[in-house]
Amino acid sequence: MIARLAWLELRQQLGGRVFWIVFAVSVLMVTGAMAIDELRVGLPRSGALTGAAAIVRTHQVWSLFFLFTAAAMVGEAVLRDRTSGFAELVGATPVNPRAYALGRFAGATGALLLCFLSVPAALAAGGVLLGAGPGSAAAYVLGWGALAMPNLLLSAALFFALALATRSMAGCLIGAAAVLTLYGLAGESGPEWAALADPFGFAAVAQVTSGWSAARLDAAAPPFVGVVLANRVFWLGVAIALLGLAVWLAGRGGRPTRRPAPAAILVNRSDAASEQPRLLRSAAPWRVTLRQILWQARFESARIIRTPVFAVLLLLGLANAVAAAARVTGTPATVEALTRSFQLVPVVVVLFFAGELFWAESEHRVAPLIAATPARASVPVLAKLAALALILVSLAVASGAAGAATEVIQGGTPSAVAYLSWYVLPRWYDWLLLGVLALFLQSLAANKIAGWGYMVFYLIGSLALNRLGWQDPHYRYGSYPGAPLPPALSGAPGVGWYRLGWGLVALAMVVLACRRPRRPV
Repeated sequence: MIARLAWLELRQQLGGRVFWIVFAVSVLMVTGAMAIDELRVGLPRSGALTGAAAIVRTHQVWSLFFLFTAAAMVGEAVLRDRTSGFAELVGATPVNPRAYALGRFAGATGALLLCFLSVPAALAAGGVLLGAGPGSAAAYVLGWGALAMPNLLLSAALFFALALATRSMAGCLIGAAAVLTLYGLAGESGPEWAALADPFGFAAVAQVTSGWSAARLDAAAPPFVGVVLANRVFWLGVAIALLGLAVWLAGRGGRPTRRPAPAAILVNRSDAASEQPRLLRSAAPWRVTLRQILWQARFESARIIRTPVFAVLLLLGLANAVAAAARVTGTPATVEALTRSFQLVPVVVVLFFAGELFWAESEHRVAPLIAATPARASVPVLAKLAALALILVSLAVASGAAGAATEVIQGGTPSAVAYLSWYVLPRWYDWLLLGVLALFLQSLAANKIAGWGYMVFYLIGSLALNRLGWQDPHYRYGSYPGAPLPPALSGAPGVGWYRLGWGLVALAMVVLACRRPRRPV
């Protein structure tokens, strides 16, 4: 039964957009990194393109990049019935919940491993096209079989357990962001126990190949003995333990939990529903629309801010920002450190919560009821934009306050006006432009996952343009001279005109999103 369920899940994944989009992006980026030196993120910039060291390192780096892919595939497989409304039907069948969860996991993990084949395929094809040859077969065996595959199995088991524990995609995404953030704080050198503790094997390979010449690194793959073998065995054991924990959670949870009925959700809106007729009778149309927008924005923003997801993201970002601010003294230096360090959290908040906000009514099956009310079609979009703006301004205020508090602890005297004009307002405006783009892309998408994919493509494209040096603010959405620093710190002229221009572009996207008809999930 598990094998059949795994086969059905594998077919489901192979027929989905995520698999083929990630496969295509991986091929393009791996081959692009071979041709363009600026795109070699985390990869060696010297040595043969298809030397053993380059092949092994590429497999390791991309197994780290595939964290979010593993979270999306495995999390979606575990939560598909719950989000699609078929959980009750599945729960009514005699299928064992543990076997059912294992089948889903096996199929999604198989799809993940097949998707990762894009990396060695792109390496070999790129090497042939660029005249460097496909490279050593032993390096591919070590890179994919001994390094990348255990890393992918570990990621899949971790997100399998997180999805079952949290019953939400947010748990998987937060787990991926946390692992990536914490892993970025660790180095690749240290004692032997540190090499064993590295879950992705970078430190173990670095220790084994320490002292090797460039020619030897290109000619021979690291030996699969000693600390490398111990590292792989240890973390495969961790993956098995996580899988066992997930299976226990699946059995303990029993049948899938019933989704709240639309009536239960509407209870939270009962006060607005009872108030609406009075508003329509006593207020002018524009005042009715404004009150609807403000009420829904308050409801949506409060719902998001109270979630553990937002709290975890904020704490991770503040920890990083405070660590950066503690290394400098003075308000200008602290503001610059905050600006440069507190960038990942707003992007993740915009990426994730724009989809959550835009598709909330459709996922809770109240969109037809809301469409039947006399509210204007633009009210939901404007309310969600206002909610996202409130969430982002709370991030700006919290991070600015953390920077000011750090300055006070160090004996300084921060200026509230400086923090407000140099950091809080400029950063909030920049993040809001990104939020408008995220909501606009969600309005173009057929579902939430596709909207997230569009935004990820935009972010990847921005990173690639940065690596290529194409940073002219005339064609980079939301950019301006001296970005991300405010003109008071960068000294760049004409920043206000660029901000005004991109603000008008964002306004046009808001108008288009309001005019676009909503589609159910």
